[in-house]
Amino acid sequence: MKKSILNIKGVSVISKKDQKEINGGIFAEEKIDLTKCGCDCTGSVTGPSYCQIHFGCLQVYTCDDLY
Repeated sequence: MKKSILNIKGVSVISKKDQKEINGGIFAEEKIDLTKCGCDCTGSVTGPSYCQIHFGCLQVYTCDDLY
């Protein structure tokens, strides 16, 4: 499999050291605070507009469910 991946144009092998130096994250013009995101009783995402992109709720959930 490694050989087939290296045949893809633009793919190269990087060292473990280089892998550790890679930083990532969410790019956004506004600061993203997922603590402001939540779910309502129908399972819909609540909070700022970015919550729709970066947060998910269970589809089967109601506040009236008792165990």
